[in-house]
Amino acid sequence: MRLAPFTLLFASLVAMMSFSAVSQGEDQRPNILLILADDLGYSDLGCYGSEIQTPTLDALAESGVRFSECYNTGRCWPTRASLLTGYYPQQVRRDFLPGIPTGGGNRGKRPAWAKLLPQRLGDAGYRCYHSGKWHLDGDPKQQGFDESWTVQAGRYFQPKPGKDGKQGRPLEFRDDWYLTSALADDAIENLQNHFQQHAEQPFFQYLAYTAPHFPLQALQADIDRYQAVYQQGWDQLRNQRLAKMKQLGLLNKDQHFPALSQVEPGLGAPYFFADAYQILGPGEMRFAKPWSALSETQKQFQAEKMAIHAAMIDRMDRSIGRVIELLKKRDQLDNTLVVFLSDNGASAELMVRGDGHDAKAPMGSAFSYLCLGPGWSTVCNSPFRRHKTWTHEGGISTPMIVSWPKSIKARRELLAGPQHVIDVPVTLLELAGVTADPDAPPTPGQSFAKRILEQNEPTASDRTLWWYHDGHRAIRKGDWKAVAPYDEPWELYHVAEDRAETRDLALSEFDRLKVLRELWQDETDAMIELASADLNAAEKASGAKQTAHRSGKMWEAQLAANTKRKSVLINGETFFVEGRKAFLMKPDQPAQGNPWVFYAPTLPGIPDRHESWMHQQFLDAGLAVAGIDLGEAYGSPHSSKYFDAFYQHLQDKGYHKRCVLLGRSRGGLWISRFAIDHPERVQAIAGIYPVFDYRSYPGVARAGLAYRGLDFEAAQFTPVLTFQPVIDASIPVFLIHGDVDKVVPLEANSQAILKAYQAAGKGDLIEIEVPKGQGHNVWPGFFRSQKLVDFVIEHAE
Repeated sequence: MRLAPFTLLFASLVAMMSFSAVSQGEDQRPNILLILADDLGYSDLGCYGSEIQTPTLDALAESGVRFSECYNTGRCWPTRASLLTGYYPQQVRRDFLPGIPTGGGNRGKRPAWAKLLPQRLGDAGYRCYHSGKWHLDGDPKQQGFDESWTVQAGRYFQPKPGKDGKQGRPLEFRDDWYLTSALADDAIENLQNHFQQHAEQPFFQYLAYTAPHFPLQALQADIDRYQAVYQQGWDQLRNQRLAKMKQLGLLNKDQHFPALSQVEPGLGAPYFFADAYQILGPGEMRFAKPWSALSETQKQFQAEKMAIHAAMIDRMDRSIGRVIELLKKRDQLDNTLVVFLSDNGASAELMVRGDGHDAKAPMGSAFSYLCLGPGWSTVCNSPFRRHKTWTHEGGISTPMIVSWPKSIKARRELLAGPQHVIDVPVTLLELAGVTADPDAPPTPGQSFAKRILEQNEPTASDRTLWWYHDGHRAIRKGDWKAVAPYDEPWELYHVAEDRAETRDLALSEFDRLKVLRELWQDETDAMIELASADLNAAEKASGAKQTAHRSGKMWEAQLAANTKRKSVLINGETFFVEGRKAFLMKPDQPAQGNPWVFYAPTLPGIPDRHESWMHQQFLDAGLAVAGIDLGEAYGSPHSSKYFDAFYQHLQDKGYHKRCVLLGRSRGGLWISRFAIDHPERVQAIAGIYPVFDYRSYPGVARAGLAYRGLDFEAAQFTPVLTFQPVIDASIPVFLIHGDVDKVVPLEANSQAILKAYQAAGKGDLIEIEVPKGQGHNVWPGFFRSQKLVDFVIEHAE
């Protein structure tokens, strides 16, 4: 059986176990309190930069350690599978893999070898208790827990029974019961009974909160404490959290947090339900606009929501405090290993479920159904990008606090280096003296026992971590991370310098990104092999039918929510080349030789409707039109490998070996790069107010990232100074460029190329049409120029 490369590390980890109960004696094994929050953002705790009052968790951090680079799976049920097994959820069939049957909601049945943490601890003599959310397959009490009270997210206030003892209608709610507090009550009852009846055994208490998962519902007294805090808005709160993170040391250079991520104005909830906005009213918002752009109604509504979110976290911290206080009174806290973390980042989801939403009821009450939304989720996930379900850092980063007063030497330290929820069970089992299960495949999890017991032992610098959820992909290898949202290009970040994912290096690090993309696929293939190893033929046949990561209403809602590319393609198809989005518009009747036009730039909104007439003329003449999206490439030499791959893709499809290049605006830099590198592939060049000098547009500073690693300030790459290979190849040129263009000045760009041709004695090969009084605009004459169309068609044929 072929396993993923990261699994090979486990054998050496087992050999390194030196903190087992066997050497310390049975009585030295720690009690374990594992606390999991639901939809808690990375910066939602006081000790991680929040304004929310969390004194209990802050005190646990003081008596233990915080981890700055701990990861989850990006979603609730996959994280729970990892947290209790030590495997990626896909390995144990609890999230989607192509060809693997995972049932409704992508949550399948685990393999028999995938035993849960309480089963392993129970076999070693622990008493195991569960209080709260489950979200795993099977019954907790049949999988190692001696006691279990299982709840589902959906209500925080308990309905009063009707006359027949059943839930009545209309609903009435108890005013003396709140779920978060009740979960602590259950854990306390478990522990009190344990101390009375099983004091000679260590305990494992899994306390799985539903807070602060939607619906946003909280005790009014808790909400009142935060009523005034969020009136200032999410922009200011995000900056305040950033400042506090710096004070706490979270943003030191060694901790890899240089800046806040960029807010993506067109990115809203991961699933779009139009009816929710009608139900919730004018105060709700699909996207995170600047706070100053909100109406007074929106500001009040949004500020109230965040106050409820804060109140839910505040109450969770208070309830944890009651559990900790019991351990203190029983003189058990010193030898209790407490682990706190979150199942995913804060949620941008917006929907109405359960008992529905009464707009007339007090916000946060049992009759309301509110969600945090993208504006505040962006704050809660500071300084990171995106939200729950995505595999950008905002979706997969969790605060993690580990306290064990008796044994942790790295007290009060902030531990950098990648950890993951798959590491938690491995660590707990090691500290409990439980060795690897010989009947199970090696786990990808790595113990952090030495890190907390031996003063910040570093993690493996080249560790590989992998993600796949809702079609979003990511892989981190050492200090580099590649990430690709569903149906979007791969991005690349150097997380050692830019964990906020502000500078996409996919362009300048082609080879590195290619290795990571291939590694992601290798890991995926290995997981498919492992997850399918024990399936029978019928189960494999069932899995083969499951080709999408979702189906039904949620799949439709995800498609509706996805950021749409607004480019206008006539008879077009889209595809990926080396992880980048490309397009091809095909004529109904191709001309002889399959001629084609290489159009640039290709961006989410370009080509647009203004070019449709021109493109239709090309198609009618039998020419195909194609392009590849490289983002803001600005003609950098780093584009070349992508252009080569794109060109080869067209060759493999049978298109002509020489194309006509057509560049609009900054697309002039793109086509120039292609032509300078390979004039033998070019028939002719056409342009609409094209850029040929990046010093004029976008300017050296803006172009800098695209030219990363190159000394481009000396201008040795700008086309106006390096166009000689094109001129030597006698490639004809036609350009149309307005005489009052202030964005892309005529003289510094098109006329500079004209002068270069003239200086070489080839002025007859270039023509520039200069419309009087036109600048950088969408004047129809630019896009309906018959001379330009005729030039392209003539030279393509």
